Amino acid sequence: MVNHTHNSKFTISQEAKKSDESTTKDCPDCITRLYHIPTSTFITSENRKVFIADGTMYDEFADLCQAAAQEIMAEKCKLTWVTICDGKNGSVNTRQMMENITPADTSNNSDEFPVNRSENSLEPIRALVTKQTHNNPNRKPHDTLLISTGKGKVRAGIFSRQHLLTTGLEPATCLPLLVEAQNRDMHCVVIDPNARTDREGMATFEASVRSLFDCHCELKEDEIEDGALGGDMDPSVPVDGSIFVLAHSASGGQLVRYLLNRQSAQFLSRIRSISFTDSTHSIQWVRNHPHLASLIQSSKSLYIKTFNPMRDEGNGEDSGGVECPKDQFWTHRFGEIRTIYSGTTEHSLSNWSARDSIWKHFDKNRDNAGTTSEDPN
Repeated sequence: MVNHTHNSKFTISQEAKKSDESTTKDCPDCITRLYHIPTSTFITSENRKVFIADGTMYDEFADLCQAAAQEIMAEKCKLTWVTICDGKNGSVNTRQMMENITPADTSNNSDEFPVNRSENSLEPIRALVTKQTHNNPNRKPHDTLLISTGKGKVRAGIFSRQHLLTTGLEPATCLPLLVEAQNRDMHCVVIDPNARTDREGMATFEASVRSLFDCHCELKEDEIEDGALGGDMDPSVPVDGSIFVLAHSASGGQLVRYLLNRQSAQFLSRIRSISFTDSTHSIQWVRNHPHLASLIQSSKSLYIKTFNPMRDEGNGEDSGGVECPKDQFWTHRFGEIRTIYSGTTEHSLSNWSARDSIWKHFDKNRDNAGTTSEDPN
């Protein structure tokens, strides 16, 4: 059992008959829950305040659970942390730093969820990336799944703190998506736009994507701490293969804004498919950029919308994968992008509810001829 809280009264428990390490793969609908041992009680939205009070206690529990969830995702999907910007110079902000970014080393530090250590330090910007065999001349090109979460206090790979505490690890994180990517032999990259709070989200997104994709930077062997990866593994992001992007909520807006930057040409040329879940972007931003406007309205892109019972007709839970009617306002905002319902009324659960639709979309584009989108220039 993995301890979520450094408190022996709480652990996580699998709501499934199987308990081996391959549970997620063998039982894709199983859910890992936060569990209170003395009372043999799963934490739910109804009883959460009995065990975890609002305020500081909630934030502490949420941070610990996010760290535990990231550790589980890293272990199950063979991911490792890559430091993009260590944040030691507190006087320099993310946007200034990104002009001279090179990836630092991976961390073997037990503190997998770093915090500010002094008034002159900024939070490090890190990403979870797939470990891969290095110096292999026979290594084939790998497609890459890039996942970016929404704004707020959620960290890399986490879609909802609340649901992580009360609903389960799988619905609240990108773990099910990572497992499916791993099953398809895809490389995974999970960035952390809120590393320096959501106010710096756009700058952190830019720094992360630019360093990992547009700069084509790879770590050298002497930059990897001894034992950090083990064996012949390295965390560099492949410079070949197509990129499949899952952009949730505010990250959809950050993605489109980043693609407007001319420096993103290399990244853009490799994008094969995008799934936007409740994205905040607007087609109006790219009306003077025909190639980009075409991409985010083409069959390569999919918009997945949370069902709103006040405005949408039907049953939200039965709406998964159903085409969403588009009125004049919707078309003005998002254009002609194919839009479907996620199958839930919960914004933070849209990626969990729509996971089959997301992979159906990605798989369709993976099967299509060609390896990359056309050159934006």
